[in-house]
Amino acid sequence: MDIDRPVREVMSPRVITADINDPLPDVAKEMIKYDRSSAIVTKDGKPVGIITERDISRKIIPDDRKPSSVPLSEIMTSPLITIDQNTSLSDAIQMMLSHKIRRLPVLRNETLIGVITSQDIVAVSSEMSNTLRELMQSNTEYLLTPEFEGICDACGQYSDHLTVVDGRSLCDDCKDLAWTEPTDSSHESAYIEE
Repeated sequence: MDIDRPVREVMSPRVITADINDPLPDVAKEMIKYDRSSAIVTKDGKPVGIITERDISRKIIPDDRKPSSVPLSEIMTSPLITIDQNTSLSDAIQMMLSHKIRRLPVLRNETLIGVITSQDIVAVSSEMSNTLRELMQSNTEYLLTPEFEGICDACGQYSDHLTVVDGRSLCDDCKDLAWTEPTDSSHESAYIEE
């Protein structure tokens, strides 16, 4: 994963916002309608908190409270931890870990422009893994060529003529030796002459 990418390239621009005076059932309906697990609470147009499905399930249901009687300010998480759009994914991950959160509202000049979640980061990580897998598959032909140059795995010397023998890159001198598994605990070279 390219952890130096700015969060704006990974965030979701689809954010549900709710005024701090909106009724909780209306916010929950919006979350369901747009398949979002959170809503950013605003006051005078500025983000001040976040409400998640977890907040609703842990702060309303166990006490058998009537959702319409609970103000957003009572169940929202505040102060809101935000991140600038140009911050790297690496820093976003560190912020999430240090604050034990899964979502970061993304701001551009104090204006909410999106949210980055731990799921977004996992999706990018998966995307990068697929890209790496494709790259590795495209290089398979190169890796399977019988002769190439590099450092011999047996003697550690550079050679312009290495050959793969039992998964190890060997120079001409060392490839004539037979490989056996190490039998002692030191795991020193297990090449023996035939």
